Amino acid sequence: MELNKLYKSTNIILIIFIIFLLGQAFDQSFGWGMNKVYPEIYFMTFGTKNEGWNQFIWFENGLIETIQIIILLITILILLNLYLLRKKILKSTLIEKFIIIELIGLTYFFFEEISWGQHFINFDTLKFFLDRNNFFYNHQGEMNLHNTSRVFNEFPRIFVILWCSLSIIIFRLTKLRNLKELKIIITPNIKLILISYLLLIFIIPDLLLTKLGMVDFSKLHIYENEIFKGFNLTTMFSVILSFNFFRLSELQELLFVYYFMWHSLFLRNLYFK
Repeated sequence: MELNKLYKSTNIILIIFIIFLLGQAFDQSFGWGMNKVYPEIYFMTFGTKNEGWNQFIWFENGLIETIQIIILLITILILLNLYLLRKKILKSTLIEKFIIIELIGLTYFFFEEISWGQHFINFDTLKFFLDRNNFFYNHQGEMNLHNTSRVFNEFPRIFVILWCSLSIIIFRLTKLRNLKELKIIITPNIKLILISYLLLIFIIPDLLLTKLGMVDFSKLHIYENEIFKGFNLTTMFSVILSFNFFRLSELQELLFVYYFMWHSLFLRNLYFK
């Protein structure tokens, strides 16, 4: 299949999958309450009063994380193939260095996601990560760095967010767009910007509403004499608009790796046309 057609097809599948995730998560969080308040309208629900997230979909080694790992592995193999053939096709040392950096970064990302094999082999976490007095104390008791501190979690995440959602937009708005090699690195195909826009949809509302203090789960439920009467609609809408009714960070990470995969495919396609 021609690459642009494949890109279009996978985007359609991705959007359908996201719609399914949003529907399931909404029902998981609000379905039981909607059923109690509006039983004639919301007569069928898979949610429970416990609310929370569906473990099969969102938790460790769940559906989303498994898809992430598969996409990451595919991306690493694409970049590795491009790097191994670099002498035949690449004429730019800058692009070659970029591929090396991206390979190192995504390989680190991949092994962190599987806790360096712990999720599959189930070996014990080193005591080094279990000592509460240690800088590298792991809050989930796993063999990885991203659960130890913000240095290994938030900072890399911010960089990835900027790269995947804003790099093409910023590049096109500045004089940098005249630099040919940088253009190849940042925009191997302008269609990548569609994924950037999709990412911004799941980043900006949460960022704005959280900063404005509008996401307050303590005000979500209305009780009278300890009996549930309904949802605070203002709070409910702020939770929905900010996409805080499921593990938003996991969906963002799925979109990150999807972006990296297609960026690598388009970059490879430039040289193999």
